[in-house]
Amino acid sequence: MEVLLLLFILGLVVGYVRLDARLTALRREVEALRFESRAEVRVTERAPEPEAPPLASGLAPAPAPASRAAALLAEREAEAADDPAPPIRETLGALFERYVGGRLLIWAGGIALAVAGIFLVRFSMQVGLIGPAVQMSLAALFGLLLIALAEWARRRPGALPDPRVGQSLAGAGIFVLYAAAYGGLVLHHLYGHGTAMTLMIAITGLALALSLRHGAPTAVMGLAGGFATPLLVGERHGQIIPLLFYLGLLDAALFGLAARRGWTWLAAAAVLLSFGWSAALLFSTPDDALATGLFVLVLAVGASLPRPGEGRQLAFLRPAALGVVQLALLVGRGDLGLPAWGLFASLSLAAFVLAGRAGEYRPIPALALAAALILLAVKALPPADPHVGAIGAGIALLFAAGAIAALLRRPAEALLWTAVASIAFAGPPILLRTLRPELLPLGAWGATFAAAALGPLALALLRRLVAAEAALLLLGIAARDLVPEAFLPAAWLVLGTGAALAAARLRDRDLTILAYAVAAVATLAGIVLVPRLWEALAASLVGAAILAADLPPALRALETLLLPAGLLILVWRVAPRRLPRLGLALPAAAAALAVAGVYILFKQAWGLASHDDYLARGFAERVLITQSLFALGWAACSGRVPVPGLEEAQRRTLGTGLTALAAARFAWFDLLVASPLLVEFRVGALPFANLLLPAYILSAFWLYRARQGARGKGRSGLWLSLSLVALVAGTLLLVRQGFHGTILSTPGVPATESYADSLAALLLSIALLVAGIRIPDKAVRLAGLLLLSATAAKVFLVDAAKLEGVLRILSFLGLGIALIGIGKLYGAVLNAEAGPRAPDDPPAPATAPEARA
Repeated sequence: MEVLLLLFILGLVVGYVRLDARLTALRREVEALRFESRAEVRVTERAPEPEAPPLASGLAPAPAPASRAAALLAEREAEAADDPAPPIRETLGALFERYVGGRLLIWAGGIALAVAGIFLVRFSMQVGLIGPAVQMSLAALFGLLLIALAEWARRRPGALPDPRVGQSLAGAGIFVLYAAAYGGLVLHHLYGHGTAMTLMIAITGLALALSLRHGAPTAVMGLAGGFATPLLVGERHGQIIPLLFYLGLLDAALFGLAARRGWTWLAAAAVLLSFGWSAALLFSTPDDALATGLFVLVLAVGASLPRPGEGRQLAFLRPAALGVVQLALLVGRGDLGLPAWGLFASLSLAAFVLAGRAGEYRPIPALALAAALILLAVKALPPADPHVGAIGAGIALLFAAGAIAALLRRPAEALLWTAVASIAFAGPPILLRTLRPELLPLGAWGATFAAAALGPLALALLRRLVAAEAALLLLGIAARDLVPEAFLPAAWLVLGTGAALAAARLRDRDLTILAYAVAAVATLAGIVLVPRLWEALAASLVGAAILAADLPPALRALETLLLPAGLLILVWRVAPRRLPRLGLALPAAAAALAVAGVYILFKQAWGLASHDDYLARGFAERVLITQSLFALGWAACSGRVPVPGLEEAQRRTLGTGLTALAAARFAWFDLLVASPLLVEFRVGALPFANLLLPAYILSAFWLYRARQGARGKGRSGLWLSLSLVALVAGTLLLVRQGFHGTILSTPGVPATESYADSLAALLLSIALLVAGIRIPDKAVRLAGLLLLSATAAKVFLVDAAKLEGVLRILSFLGLGIALIGIGKLYGAVLNAEAGPRAPDDPPAPATAPEARA
């Protein structure tokens, strides 16, 4: 029954593909006929050119000036047409849409089909239908079948609805062939290492050839299949050397392909994945670890030498730096000794050579020196390495000699190489003198330090210190002796106001600086004199409750915070505007003191008396404070609340600061340390009509409004990201409230709630997509696509995790088909956004592999 069901589904898929292929072919024929009909109409309507009158014999026709000008203009237009248009730099959102919505979903469908085939073979083996040899043979045949389908699709462009389907089929076929060959060796021992290596070489050559024919997508699939093969079939004890040889062979093939096609990104990806494998093998047995270290050395140096293509991915990745880090981990082991140090020294020496070839490798010797000094300090700790003295001398000689040689070759980089040489001379003696003083006599240590200190002394820099005004200290002492402690900030600000009045009268910039200095000290005094406030706020940062008894009384807030805030505004209004860089310093300080004072007054008026009271009314208090800050920030930015003395830019800055404070409160408390999921807050018993709606959904609205008023893409993206997080979190919490009631911190997520979360996320993603198209807002549309992708992954990978057997096979098969369909549909959206094709352009079917990529 299960086999019949699979055959029925396969027949439906084949029928759909054939029908869609026929529709595509008919559509192309109609477009070609339309183009030919338009061309015939243009030829018919073109008027015949008049014949030139006969010329007298011996006379040549004189070219008309208009004809020469027209010819010159046509020639310039042809040259301009031949020049390639400057490339348009795509944004991150456009790249995400093009690769995820238009390509990656189809490639992921190919991967899902490959995994479905592997699970099909495993399921057949589990039920006893086939043995290991037949299993591997069927897997190989399945891979060859996928490759044959890819070649068929390439030779017949109209046979499949999308050329990327053929590319994903080729990559999936390579993936399955890798798994079959490696699994036959490691899992079932069907043949020896020689036969396995022969198969690997053949498959690698086939992957390279297919990548040349099918373009970059097939190369990506081959890359994923090649590096995932050992992980998929399982690594066994005693197989480290063949695995390293296999990885080296795969890297060589991928680097050759990258050099042939100019795909620097492919070489960088191969290096990164190889370093991932080597990092997992560094902590194996000593012999295997040393073999892995040799592999890291060869990979780090070999990957740093070639430059396939024009891309900067390898330069950004810096394989030598990754090699230094991994060999440092190898040296950090206590059972390898000097051979590991030898590998590290070889790579350090090669780093100086690489630094001479390319500028991006200049920091690598300094990184290697820092790692060497850290390792030397570790090895010098008890129980100390017996060779620690020789190791220290070797570090000093190697890095000092390499830096001096680099300095002689490149004097323009004197600062870098002099610093490396000086640290190399001074670092090892200092570490060994501190950790192992018994290595040398005291006089010998002194001579060593005297010689090693010459380099650092040559690089010493002089610094000048700027003295402060003495009058500030005198005024502060006088005020402290005359007024009570609670009014000390206000008294200092009265003196600051006098200094500001004198500065305005005399037009003295120094007096203005003095007034600002007094205001700064007064602000600091106001902060220091309310320690209970800051202690309570610090405790709240880790989730502690703030009760009314934990804060200063309301009168202290008026005396120490609110009164100085008003005097700060007075100083700012009186002082002449001669300090443009500090234009908003005093209003910002006044706003900070005012917010702190109003916070104390509100908390005392709300009056949380106990921990139970905090759980019952604390969330409502937090929502009220946060939403008030959001509303004040919006009012200041939009001009709804006039602020005397502030220009429009300053008013917007003040509003942005209040909004940022509200956003920080929301992100830290409502999302992280004191979320209703963690604390037993009472959020309300009614579905939807509860505190979660203003706490999260209204916060998302305020954050989106802040995004609309933000200047700059970076700030806009930050507001939008936080708004979307608030929207998603609020939606999921509203779903949880519908299942759990007023308290959301009860443990466990029932299956029904998980499915409801998926449904809510799906509806929200669709709403974001629709809103992004209707507003229009491309970032919102991208967020909807991202949420839709995450929801689909959760549905197939989490909600369907309990499926087994045929249901699991069908789920992966359905995943592949669904992803291909979604990718095709989203491709239509991208094509519509790109604009219609010119009516005079003929339909050009993409037949080359590069066009399909």
